[in-house]
Amino acid sequence: MKKIGFFGGCFNPPSNIHINLVKELVINKVVDEVIFVPVGNYYKKQNLIDAKHRYNMLKLACEDYPYLDVEDIAVKSEITLYATDTFELINEKYKNIAEIYLIMGSDNFIKISTWKNYENIIEKYKYIVIERPNYKEKINNRNNVIYYNLQQEEDISATKIRHLLKNKEDTRRYLNDKVIKYIEDNQLYK
Repeated sequence: MKKIGFFGGCFNPPSNIHINLVKELVINKVVDEVIFVPVGNYYKKQNLIDAKHRYNMLKLACEDYPYLDVEDIAVKSEITLYATDTFELINEKYKNIAEIYLIMGSDNFIKISTWKNYENIIEKYKYIVIERPNYKEKINNRNNVIYYNLQQEEDISATKIRHLLKNKEDTRRYLNDKVIKYIEDNQLYK
């Protein structure tokens, strides 16, 4: 059975760093493919653009990689989906065709105990936790957690990228050319 990693988040906007992180997981055979799962419009976060735009930008960013894709489970939802709900929807859809891994940064994983149904989701699913600078704390004694230290370039935030876009500064280092064109064509992050 193939291994699929599901990488959830805002992706506001999706950066080259997001793509490079998951490409490394596939290249190093941690998983066979990765599917991005952008949060829907119910997710309340400041400066979060419409889910359809984040979904479309992710599709563009993944276009050249047959082992990357985007799932619209959360984007299509008209109700608030908590992590536990999204994980269950993914599990129901993919459990018969793949071994499922949930990918997240260590900055999010160390907060998992604050999530709805924490005890259930920490036991039920397998995780790949990407170690990020300043977030080295680990939840020990877990056989279902793989900690992965990626050799990544600069760890720039989406907030910083949005700031560059707003000020019409060069973002080619951080964003796919197709994503930049999409942002320009749709007048996003002004």
